[in-house]
Amino acid sequence: MKQFITPLACVGMLSAFNTLATPIKNVSYSPYVDFEWGECPTQFQSFDNRNQCSLAEVPLDWDAPNGKKIDVLVSKYPAKSGNSQGQIWFLQGGPGASGSFYVDEYETHLNHFTQDYDLYVLEHRGVGWSTHLTCSNPPLADYADYAQACFDDLHQQWGEGLYKFTTTSAAKDLEYAITKSKTLDWQPTYVYGASYGTLWAQRFSQIAPTGAQGIILDSVVPSEKFGLDSWDKNFNDIFADMFAYCQDDEFCRSELSLNSVEELKTLVNRVYAGEHCPATDLKRFELQAISLLALSRSVEQILMPMYHRLARCSDNDVIALNNLHNFMFKGVGKQFIELAAKDSFNSSPIVSKLIVQNEINYNEIDLQSKLAYCKDAISCIPGYLLYQRHIDKQVWGNRYTDPYIYQPTRHYMPTLLLNGDLDPQTPHYYVPIVQSAFTNNNQRYVELPETEHGVIFVSYSKKDHANTCGVDIMHSFINNLWSQPDTSCIANLKGLDFEATPFESQVIFGSVEAYNGAATSQSLTDLNTLKQNNPTAYTRAYGAFLRLADF
Repeated sequence: MKQFITPLACVGMLSAFNTLATPIKNVSYSPYVDFEWGECPTQFQSFDNRNQCSLAEVPLDWDAPNGKKIDVLVSKYPAKSGNSQGQIWFLQGGPGASGSFYVDEYETHLNHFTQDYDLYVLEHRGVGWSTHLTCSNPPLADYADYAQACFDDLHQQWGEGLYKFTTTSAAKDLEYAITKSKTLDWQPTYVYGASYGTLWAQRFSQIAPTGAQGIILDSVVPSEKFGLDSWDKNFNDIFADMFAYCQDDEFCRSELSLNSVEELKTLVNRVYAGEHCPATDLKRFELQAISLLALSRSVEQILMPMYHRLARCSDNDVIALNNLHNFMFKGVGKQFIELAAKDSFNSSPIVSKLIVQNEINYNEIDLQSKLAYCKDAISCIPGYLLYQRHIDKQVWGNRYTDPYIYQPTRHYMPTLLLNGDLDPQTPHYYVPIVQSAFTNNNQRYVELPETEHGVIFVSYSKKDHANTCGVDIMHSFINNLWSQPDTSCIANLKGLDFEATPFESQVIFGSVEAYNGAATSQSLTDLNTLKQNNPTAYTRAYGAFLRLADF
C-alpha cells in the first residue's frame, strides 16, 4: 500500500475537532533537567503503547528567555533493544502538520529503526499538542473578511509574539530539546526532516551548526530561492516527466492513445472549452485537481486511463468518467472508505500561513498571472484556492523576517539529501541550490527514479518484506557517516505502476478494465456490495482509494 505524507502546503481543507487525550507531564524551562515522561495524547500513542510524551516549556521569544513561555510536545519511543545506539529526531512537514504522523509509522516504514534507536518527535510550536495556534472566529462567506478577522483575533491575543511561531524559533526549540534529552545520557543525534521538515532541519543547522551527528533531508525545501508561488508550474513540469515514463513503459505506451504531453494538453483544452466530451461531468478545475492529486500521491494507474477514456469519449467512457467524478467530487469515495472526520489537532493552518507567506515565498507571482497560467494547464490548484492564497499573502505576508530566511545553509555536519525525480511539491531540480552550499564530502545527494514526495515512505521494493529503499539508504548513511551510503536498493525499486487492479478499476470506473472495458453506472450501495464481497481486494486497494478521496 502506498503512503502519502502531509505535503508542503497541502491543497486539502482541514475540518472538524476531536480531542481524545491523556494528561501529559509538564516540565519547566531548564536545559539541565531531563524530560518528565508520561502518557501520550491519543494521537501520539503508539500501537504497542511504548511511546512516552512530555510537554517542555520554552520561551515564546528565544531572545527574551525570561519572558512569556509556551509548551512544545516531545515524544520518545525507546529502543526496543534496551541498548540504544543513538537518537533520531523526526520533523514533520506542512508547514503546520502534526508530527503524530510518525508515531503511526513505527509499526511499518520506521520499524527498522525501532530496535536500536530512540525515536523522538518534536511537535512544532503552534501545532497539535504544542501550544496551538487556531482561529476562534467562525468561517465567513467572504474569505477575505474571515482571514482578516482571524489575524486580528490572534494578534490581539499574542501581539508581536505571533511572529515567534517561526521556523527559526522551532529550530531553537529543537536545539533545546536535544540538549535536554542528553542531560543523563549523551547519545549521537540524527535529525530527519521531510518536506517543510527539511527547511526546519536546515534552520537547525544554521543556529546549531554542530548540534547533531547527522542530518537527513527527505524531499528537500531549499533554504533560499524557493517559493510556493511556482507550485502549478512545478506540477506541470513533473507531470511531463511522469508522462515520459509512461511512454517508456510497454504497458502504458500500448494502452494510452495519446503520444505526447502536447497532444494531451490540446485534448484537455478542448474539454475545458466544451468542444470535446461535454457529456462527462468533469470540469476544468476537477480535471486539473485530479492530475494534481494523482501526481503528488502516485495514483497513475487511475490518472492515465482517465485521459485515455477522455480522448476516446465513447458512451462507456462517459459512464466510467462520471463514476470517477462521483467517487472524488460527490462524496462517494469518502463514504465508501468510511473516511473519519479530520482532527483539528492534526494541523495548524495558521502556522502554515505564517511560515509559507514569510519564509517560503521567494519568487512571488501575482494572482492574475497564476489564473492565466491555469487556463490551459494540465495540473493546477482550483481557482478558489488560488484566491485564498492571494488573500493569505495580503493578510499574513511581510509580517516578519530574520537573518536566516532565504539564506544558504552552510555547516560541516554529515548530511544526506533524498529526493524523488517525480516529486512535484519539492522538485529534484531545486536540489542544486542546496548542494551549492555543501562544505564537505560527507554531504551527499541521492536521487531516486520514479519516486514521489516523502522518499522513505514511498520508495517500495520489488522484493517481498523489504524496507523501502529510502529507509535502507538512510540506515546505511547513519551507520557510516563518512562513506557513500549504499544505494544498491535503487535497482529493485518498484517504481510507477500504470496498471490498475481489476478491483481498483471496478470501484473507480465501473469496469474491471481501466483503459478499455465496458462500464456501468454504480451507486454507493453498489460499491458497498463490492466491498463486502471482496474484503481482501478492498484491503489491498484501500491505499489507492484513500489517496483519491482524502482531500
